[in-house]
Amino acid sequence: MVRVVVVGGGIAGIYFTYKLLTLTKKAEVVLVEPNPYHNFVIGVPMAYAGLINFSDLLFPLSSLKRVRHVRDRAVSLDAGPSIRLERAFTLRGDYIVLAPGAYKVGTADYWTVEGAEALYQKIVRAPAVRFVVSEFTPVMGFQELAYSIKTRFPEKDVSIHLVYISDDYLFLLEPWRASAARVGVQVSMDPPPPDGLHISVPAVRPHPIAHDLEVNPATMETQIERVFLIGDSSLLRLGLPPVGWGALWQASAAAQAIASEVEKGYIEVEAEEWSAKDPDKFRQWLTYRMTTGTPLAHLKGLYDLWKKLFSTL
Repeated sequence: MVRVVVVGGGIAGIYFTYKLLTLTKKAEVVLVEPNPYHNFVIGVPMAYAGLINFSDLLFPLSSLKRVRHVRDRAVSLDAGPSIRLERAFTLRGDYIVLAPGAYKVGTADYWTVEGAEALYQKIVRAPAVRFVVSEFTPVMGFQELAYSIKTRFPEKDVSIHLVYISDDYLFLLEPWRASAARVGVQVSMDPPPPDGLHISVPAVRPHPIAHDLEVNPATMETQIERVFLIGDSSLLRLGLPPVGWGALWQASAAAQAIASEVEKGYIEVEAEEWSAKDPDKFRQWLTYRMTTGTPLAHLKGLYDLWKKLFSTL
């Protein structure tokens, strides 16, 4: 039995764990996460739209049966491979999978359930809501929040102002813009008017624990043998926008790589079909959403699928 230490209990870390334990029975997973809950942040727009409660997005890590949860914060990657924890002890593993998320630079917090709910309370009281993007690599999700706010509160003036943004992000937003226009969310390249609640969209940067790591885009293994990097920080290191679809793709590839080495003695990663024929329903629907621009507020089934997935761990 090999030990796989997963750093980070977000979407990438949880999905990697699910995929690995599906592919092999010869691995035990230790999850390092300082918070007692997994935050299903993909579901935040659903809570903004009133489809589910914010509390429904918190999955207690104490309920995990096949995974050992270490409630601590990883501070550095050491030789071994091993992870040094905040409480000054070291956790070793046969494999280390880093899924620490990314470092957000800004004051608006909509990437945690607690932060998203606090922001929502401000939005309820505001007559107008302006999302202002003036970062080359912004934290994505603002567009989904804008759509959900407008559909729940049609009387509010909701707008997005893309003052400064990377062309890659503009490309990602393009399929969604038609849906925004239908409900009345205004999208422009101009600065916002002075009225209403201004939400300055934060920038996203690689997590400090990943700053020296290089990533193999096929397997997600870094230059350090048996150390893998997946999720937002990995996507940024590869020059890609950090979005949920990309995090799942990386988690799936890393799980395949480790499982094949455990089972066969060598790394093998097969190209998977990310389409309507994908046997993984959660991934299938997230892919559909990304390619069609369908707002998350219309895909509550994603939450139900994730809840079922989490219950298997």
